[in-house]
Amino acid sequence: PAAGGDAPASAAALPAGRRILVIDDDPTVLQVVARTLAGGPEVVILGDPHEALRRLLSSDRYDLVLCDLMMPGLSGMDLHAALLEARPGLVDSLVFMTGGAFTERARDFLARSGALCLEKPFEPAGLRRLVAERLAAAPSRG
Repeated sequence: PAAGGDAPASAAALPAGRRILVIDDDPTVLQVVARTLAGGPEVVILGDPHEALRRLLSSDRYDLVLCDLMMPGLSGMDLHAALLEARPGLVDSLVFMTGGAFTERARDFLARSGALCLEKPFEPAGLRRLVAERLAAAPSRG
């Protein structure tokens, strides 16, 4: 039987005092990621990629951004392009998530940009490990 509650917490220690923005048009994914990362960094979840971009272009600071690659209206690729133009220093904080529905454009983008992409569904321990590694390697943007 699967362990419940905080069992994955031992897989990777997540530092407090850091901020993560999670952008996905699927509310279930947002809740799963927020629960998985609870107890460490502050996790901000947004289902509206336009609002997420507005916050990223404003004074809001995030140490890591987990962003769905394929969203209606404003894709992760579009968000990446906007950040590259307006705040290129934030591009390195992006990690994309995808359910595997790749368009030719998405395949080209991932190959060209070298962006990290996490396949959905992901294991909670794997997500925590990835986030811990990315936060350890990234300077605090606080």
